Amino acid sequence: MGIVGKIGDVFHKIEYHTSDAPEIKGQRFEDHVENLFSQHYFRIIEKTHSFKTNSDRYVESSKNPDFIFEYIPTKEQFAVECKFRTRLNRQNQLEWSYPAQLKRYQEFAYERKMPVYIVVGLELTLIDENDPDYDKIESYMFNIPLEAAKYPALSESVFAKYERDYNKPFFWKRGILY
Repeated sequence: MGIVGKIGDVFHKIEYHTSDAPEIKGQRFEDHVENLFSQHYFRIIEKTHSFKTNSDRYVESSKNPDFIFEYIPTKEQFAVECKFRTRLNRQNQLEWSYPAQLKRYQEFAYERKMPVYIVVGLELTLIDENDPDYDKIESYMFNIPLEAAKYPALSESVFAKYERDYNKPFFWKRGILY
């Protein structure tokens, strides 16, 4: 690789770690979620293509959930769709999808006879109106079974049940992802 390629790689790494672009933030979150699945217990069977790959030429399987994992000890498979959000809507709902996408995931689960989990990262900036210099970012993660994510926007009474530690590794027990 020449000097120009190396410089390009450096700029790409800087952009990946510092960009506020939604597709970059989403990719960072997806990478974070992937890293929470131990290679000792989980095998990646399928993974959707990157934003860059799809920008060059769209790959239809990118409409599927982001990952299909296999729990190695039992060979059970399940799908994970990652979503990253920075706010709730005006009704304090978590908008994770849109109707056609939700329907696609439901059809995927039915056709493949496979559970689908929606893993949502929510990063909220908390601001104190009395202190203009105060802002704090709080990060949350939710692991929502598709059967519980019945609508594209979920009320807090639904998504709060599935909150998990943002950095805790995932585990599989008796057909359920924790």
